[in-house]
Amino acid sequence: MSITNLEAQVRALPTEPPPQFYLIVDSAQDSRNPSAIQQAEPGTRSQCLLTFVQGPDLEAAAPHLMTFPQFDRDAASWQWVSSYAPTLPAAVSIIASPLQFEALYAHLHSSTEVALPDGEEMIFAFWDPVVLATLVGQLDDTTLHVPGPVLTVQQREKFLTGITAWWYWDRNGKLHQILPAQSPHAGNKVTLPLRLTQTQVDMLVEASVPDHIVGYINANKPELLVKIPEPERYPRVEKHLHEARKLRLLGMRDILDYVCAALIYGDEMYQSSVIEALLEKVRMRQTSLAEALEQFP
Repeated sequence: MSITNLEAQVRALPTEPPPQFYLIVDSAQDSRNPSAIQQAEPGTRSQCLLTFVQGPDLEAAAPHLMTFPQFDRDAASWQWVSSYAPTLPAAVSIIASPLQFEALYAHLHSSTEVALPDGEEMIFAFWDPVVLATLVGQLDDTTLHVPGPVLTVQQREKFLTGITAWWYWDRNGKLHQILPAQSPHAGNKVTLPLRLTQTQVDMLVEASVPDHIVGYINANKPELLVKIPEPERYPRVEKHLHEARKLRLLGMRDILDYVCAALIYGDEMYQSSVIEALLEKVRMRQTSLAEALEQFP
């Protein structure tokens, strides 16, 4: 059970300075939060991480930093998070920090944007577990499409400043713990917002591509996934995405068309000599994917 794993990891944390516990909840993933948690835990403090960046209208669908009680495995609050998080991993993560709410909020709020190579800034969605794990290169998370790490050692330590531990659940509901490195001053030369190279930007974009494809198919062609059990949908789509990359397909339209065709044809997509020959022509730039698909048996 994740509460047992979580308890063991919490007990192993240093007690000096004593850690405070916080949640990051994403209202975009579950509109009931943070209000549902505040009702269950009177006195809970909450503040939208994007309020001062994008305006107050985002509060209904944005990440919030929330205070949380000290760890007690029998407490209703901790029982709730250990049962809720595995079922909706993108909605919540836990932070242990010696910082008071105002200081941790200020740091995380300052991290909600990154500078792109052209000088423009964009929202840095680190509250999404897929993005968070890819940023730090979480080695024990085998569900990541891009293993990472995206951040340099110095950037990682700057990002994790003031954080003793950070827990998230992967897409399969497995608990993971992020711990800062043993070099607490590694990030001293890095300033916020973090500045990303083009390679780092490309890695972050690629990290979420399978999720975007699954979301598109669910919204537009749900019949292609209806016979595939929910836990198998992402890995199935990711497998087809890897095959699309081998064909050197770059445009999202071609990638979507390829993945949809692979879902329709199933094993025949990789066993048919006719399809294999047509796809080889696509790989060699002798024909377009659209032309090849028209000739599929």
